[in-house]
Amino acid sequence: MKNVEVQLKGDLLIIGKDPRLVVNLKSQENYIETGSRKIPYRKKIQFSRDLLEGKRQNVFQTAVSYYYQQACQVAEGMRIAQQYRLKANRTVREKGREEPL
Repeated sequence: MKNVEVQLKGDLLIIGKDPRLVVNLKSQENYIETGSRKIPYRKKIQFSRDLLEGKRQNVFQTAVSYYYQQACQVAEGMRIAQQYRLKANRTVREKGREEPL
């Protein structure tokens, strides 16, 4: 299993590169950044102080990988849904342009 890049900036835990899972350790107002979008991520994510201090690194990486994998699935689902919406909107507009027989 490949380790996921993690940065701790104050109360924010930033996981991954693209997409990035941003976890607010205090308020739990978590979100996924992908491209220019911020997708709310409403799962509660908590880490004990010892994990954040670097103790039990294998446990920390397992938890981070788990949450990041879920966030990637959410981001991919949103991307697919957006593509589908664009395709559906284009199909409706094209049908609206047709001349009556």
